[in-house]
Amino acid sequence: MNILVKFSIISIFLFLLVFSCANYKRNITPGKNAEKVEFTEIRRLNAEINLKEYTLINSTKGIKELYRQLDNSKFSRSAPIPVLEESGAYFLVLKPQLKNKKYGDIEIEKLEMNNSILLVNYKEIENREYAEEKQSNPIVILKVFNKPTEIKLNLIK
Repeated sequence: MNILVKFSIISIFLFLLVFSCANYKRNITPGKNAEKVEFTEIRRLNAEINLKEYTLINSTKGIKELYRQLDNSKFSRSAPIPVLEESGAYFLVLKPQLKNKKYGDIEIEKLEMNNSILLVNYKEIENREYAEEKQSNPIVILKVFNKPTEIKLNLIK
């Protein structure tokens, strides 16, 4: 095969790859089709436990397991365990890695549903208490409706 033909084939392949990635990014970016999703903040804390960047919990057993991990023996009373009373509701546990603040917290700006993708828009913010204690593992537990098939975390700068 001629080098020029090989180069052309590779160039076309790279163009299609870049174009596909650009289309994928466009599909998850909030726009005209994105609907605002209502949520309630259930709990905010800073704990060094093994959690994914986000976790969906839709059962009493799941939330009890999480609260067992969050239990701190320094305190005589633990936080009350929330319940899911409404059908279709679930808990969204967020524990993103901080990128801009060493000892910060996160603030949820808004949640948007685009098709079946939940876009979580959040900011990293200063937190004096976390800085004093040198804590960098913020966790936020939200109660949300409209269960998604996929979740994307979007850090707003």
